[in-house]
Amino acid sequence: MVQLLNRPWRNDLAALAATADRSVLIVAPYIKHAEATWFCKLLRPGVEVITLANIDAEAVSTSALDLAALRCLAEVSPSAKLIALSNLHAKVFVADEKVAIITSGNLTRAALDRNLEYGVLLNETGLVRAVRSDMLSFTRLGSQVDTSTITALTPLETELRQARANITGSATPAAKRRFAEVMRQARPALASIQVGNRSAHAVFGEAIQFILSRGPQTTKAIQQEVRHLMPTLCDEHEYFMIKGERYGKAWKRRLRHAQLHLKRKGIVTYNAGARTWELI
Repeated sequence: MVQLLNRPWRNDLAALAATADRSVLIVAPYIKHAEATWFCKLLRPGVEVITLANIDAEAVSTSALDLAALRCLAEVSPSAKLIALSNLHAKVFVADEKVAIITSGNLTRAALDRNLEYGVLLNETGLVRAVRSDMLSFTRLGSQVDTSTITALTPLETELRQARANITGSATPAAKRRFAEVMRQARPALASIQVGNRSAHAVFGEAIQFILSRGPQTTKAIQQEVRHLMPTLCDEHEYFMIKGERYGKAWKRRLRHAQLHLKRKGIVTYNAGARTWELI
């Protein structure tokens, strides 16, 4: 069964949370602390919460994403997981394999109560299972984040928001330069969360496999897809280091090394005739 959701849809999300017996999947780029706290209070004790979020400098600096909200969701149960993903735009909420909401709305007060949002609620098991599977497939592009890492980022969140506040209205050239510098430093710092403890081979290797899971692709097509999926890691304006490895301007070389690494391991192969890479 498919139900159309118009505004407001807070009660529909509350019903989804109350339905969950084992797990809830939250996929949203913007999450506010008040709404995360509200949602967690609706859950039964012990329900696993898996959150996919884009911990991006722009979202954090504009207060669209609260790090405290992510910490709340990551601490709601011992089995809770927080996955940092770049370029996330989907807004999906899933309870077990029973109910899913696919919507234009984030987990914010404005989205739940005020904005002109729209979406669908699914409660057909096959469809819900497929949605859940698709969302979980995104996790290979990111990395699990622990709460200590989120806590350590709190001073950076404060600095970003203060720097942005200083450029509102008639900002001075000095304030604008300061904001640009804080953002320049914050982007790789937050991108490192997506990398986690993985090597560049693993980061780009998972992206390659994700792309090739949809069929053979040329080297150029893989490059374009990876750049779209991981824009900060593939920023060609400067080099920057994460876990002792170069990203930024070095990303194409890292990607090429990952392709050859997967080929040596027998995971992918290159079809010289078609000039495409494909999964084995």
